[in-house]
Amino acid sequence: MTSRSNDEKFTILSPGSGWHKPLRSTTLEKVMRAPNATSRFSSIPRRLGIAGTVLFAAACAEDKPLNTFEPRGPRAESIDTLMQPIWILMGVVFVLVIGVTIGLAVKNRVAPEDYDENDLPEQVHGNFRLEIMWTIAPAVLLAIVSWFTVDKIWELEETNADPAAGECRTNADGSRSGDLDMMVIGQQWWWEYRYDIDCDGFFQDVDGDGDIDDADREWPLNIALDDDDLVVANQAVIPTGEQVDLVVTSRDVIHSYWIPRLNGKRDTVPGRLHTWSIEADAAGEYNGWCTEYCGLSHARMRMSVVALDGAEFDAWLDNQILPAEVPTEADEDEFAGYQLFQQLCMSCHVIDDGELDYAEDFEAELAAGAAPNLTHLATRTVFAGAIYSQYAGVDADDDDLDIGEYFELSVDDNDPDGDLRLNEAIIKRWILNAPDQKAMAPEDRRGMPAFPQLTEEDLDHLVAYLATLD
Repeated sequence: MTSRSNDEKFTILSPGSGWHKPLRSTTLEKVMRAPNATSRFSSIPRRLGIAGTVLFAAACAEDKPLNTFEPRGPRAESIDTLMQPIWILMGVVFVLVIGVTIGLAVKNRVAPEDYDENDLPEQVHGNFRLEIMWTIAPAVLLAIVSWFTVDKIWELEETNADPAAGECRTNADGSRSGDLDMMVIGQQWWWEYRYDIDCDGFFQDVDGDGDIDDADREWPLNIALDDDDLVVANQAVIPTGEQVDLVVTSRDVIHSYWIPRLNGKRDTVPGRLHTWSIEADAAGEYNGWCTEYCGLSHARMRMSVVALDGAEFDAWLDNQILPAEVPTEADEDEFAGYQLFQQLCMSCHVIDDGELDYAEDFEAELAAGAAPNLTHLATRTVFAGAIYSQYAGVDADDDDLDIGEYFELSVDDNDPDGDLRLNEAIIKRWILNAPDQKAMAPEDRRGMPAFPQLTEEDLDHLVAYLATLD
């Protein structure tokens, strides 16, 4: 910086560019000038306006799969019915409190030149009537809200009556003679669903005393769970118009199961069995999200529930209990993929092909002890923790699935450009390098490892085999 006289302008030079090349010229007054307070505060309304516009625009999204204000089942409707008057009450209280605050500020405002620190507004401390009023009024409001809230909690905890002797909610032949039970198990970072199809509950007689009791349920899940149950992954299927009772738990850390259009959320806690229920009024796909921070891929641990009409659900169940077909050597691509799968994937995944009982006493080489059961993988619309759509034409985030198309999912329709075709590119990327698609820690046995050794031909064979699992 150079100066010739007190009245001359100062010049700021760029030290890095030499003393003869000024970065820019300005006056000392400009450098030292304080920010314009008026302009600073005048920008606040503009910023608030922009923020309000952004929030309003975000609330106007058409596709809102996690919108709890659009219930699609009696349990979710019951919660919505309770919350609507509470939101109104909260709005009234908010307006009153803010209104009174602003009113007092306006009433007692003074010009800066008239300010007197001893000139205080009228003090109401010690006003017995006011203090009683603003103590009793909130207490009464909270008591009323608590009464209806507690009553609603008990209502949401109600479960179906136990089936009569000799009856089973779901039978091994695919028939049903009672309401459906389902077990939901959270693990890093996907959901496992189990259906009791042999009428003996979700657990087995571990200690061999002839009775399935609490002592058996306290064993680790990989030991205590009934090996004969139907097991699916990532996407549950339920019948419409029927309350489905859930038993929720976890294999590793705390997760939280939440299908907002069917019911509220319920935590899944390792070592504990919590009950919950869901019910859908109409056929469709209902999405949810894990709402308890559970590690690396918490933000990518979604859930999907497909509701089918009674007859369609029975048909789905009848198909699910069948073993997977084993390709023959005549089907070269599928058989090659089958052999690759046996070599690379069977240490974690289970496929019940009717020949080898992989599920019995099986524990995956993972920290949780389980990986997604792939026996009927091709009948699901999502995979990888429900974050990817398995078929083109079916959006993993869309809960308006055309149920009529649900049973038409196929790669054998000779139409590679059809609306319902396997998303081969996505599936191949997942198999080749799953940790690159979803945050995982395979080195700690949490998540699927990468298989960089696979060639394009290998991937083609694996996809061909997976497509047969319908």
